[in-house]
Amino acid sequence: MKTRYCLVGTGSRGLSMFAKDLVGEYADVAELTGLCDINPGRLRYAQEYLGQSIPTFTDFGTMLREVPCDTVIVTTPDYTHAGYIVQALEQGKDVITEKPMTTTAPMCRSILEAEARTGHNVRVTFNYRYAPYKTEVKRLLKEGVIGEIHSVEFRWYLDTVHGADYFRRWHAYKDRSGGLIVHKSTHHFDLVNWWLDSEPEEVVAMGSRQYYLGSRQPGHGQRCHTCSVQETCPFYLDLSRDEKLKRLYLENEHYDGYYRDGCVFSEVSDIEDTLSVLVRYVNGVQLTYALTAATSFEGWSVAFNGSRGRLEAFEPECFVPEFDQTRFEDRSSSQHRILADWRRSEPGHPAPVESLQIRVYPLFGGVKTWDVPHQREGHGGGDRRLKDSLFRGVSEDPLGHAAGSRAGAMSILIGVAANISMAERRFVRIQDLLAPEASESFKG
Repeated sequence: MKTRYCLVGTGSRGLSMFAKDLVGEYADVAELTGLCDINPGRLRYAQEYLGQSIPTFTDFGTMLREVPCDTVIVTTPDYTHAGYIVQALEQGKDVITEKPMTTTAPMCRSILEAEARTGHNVRVTFNYRYAPYKTEVKRLLKEGVIGEIHSVEFRWYLDTVHGADYFRRWHAYKDRSGGLIVHKSTHHFDLVNWWLDSEPEEVVAMGSRQYYLGSRQPGHGQRCHTCSVQETCPFYLDLSRDEKLKRLYLENEHYDGYYRDGCVFSEVSDIEDTLSVLVRYVNGVQLTYALTAATSFEGWSVAFNGSRGRLEAFEPECFVPEFDQTRFEDRSSSQHRILADWRRSEPGHPAPVESLQIRVYPLFGGVKTWDVPHQREGHGGGDRRLKDSLFRGVSEDPLGHAAGSRAGAMSILIGVAANISMAERRFVRIQDLLAPEASESFKG
């Protein structure tokens, strides 16, 4: 018998990641019975994109009442997740939600309480866990290749294409996304939690906006479409030249007032582009984490220090090897922004990435290496494996790839605690955020 799914949030992520495959790749085991969005124009586009006349709704409660549904998929803006998740649970549905599960401690508690109260469950779509390279890191750590883990050093780099995009959209407002430290870093914190098989205990953080400042582009407007400095801005985005963005957003912004091409230099935005976090785990491990959203390349590196040695992993993602790619349209194109190892590239000659290496340095000398074939599918091969797990199920999960509400909570609460720490300049305990009587002064 097919599982019946409803989806709320028909933006780019909801349609391309979930809806398209539900009516295609997984049609033998799944049925998409309803689509919901507050924007009727995007709903019309969704039906065209999917090539099916799936019932559409602008009211979530009406959809739950009128169509058969076993599981709700939530892909709306982050700050709305909790409302949809709790309502779905209370209506007897299971839930699959995009990360982050939510953006504040009170909303996190409301989800955990609703799940316990209703007996239905929440899955969080941490696709990074499923990527083969990250899975191999987990396997080696679990086997004890470096012994007892003492500390983790994690660095994430976003370039001036992907990183900048967070400053164009609703993500640029902390009350909607929690900032990059919640919206983006929840991926990274979940990886560390999963790799360590532990939970965070205490957090302290610093953050600032260093690059995406209004003073860097004098005379800018509030959006690209009507800006007077289009010709000179290295971040000018023309929505009309991208058919998908045009159909999804530009042609439908009159319904809800949301425009997809906000100015990356807007003074109204209140999120950070440079972040540093320290986390102490309940098992004593210490994490140092840094994120920057304006680098010339994209990717990440991690190192684990343990009683028997050190494990290092590095994954380059995107790089522009040519000089002076200041036009955003050029810099963001697949012709110029390519998969390459920036450490070995030369001007105009990108270094190819065929495999990813894990290096282990035993404590008293030597080095051991493991090569993992590079996966060119979405998120290092994680997307497809995640969807297979969600929609086809798995008989065994020895490394614990599947993530529930507790994992969702532990990942976002590091970011929530970091926001409080930055605002109040203090250490923040995770357990205090989970306490029912907690009423932190900072709600971001």
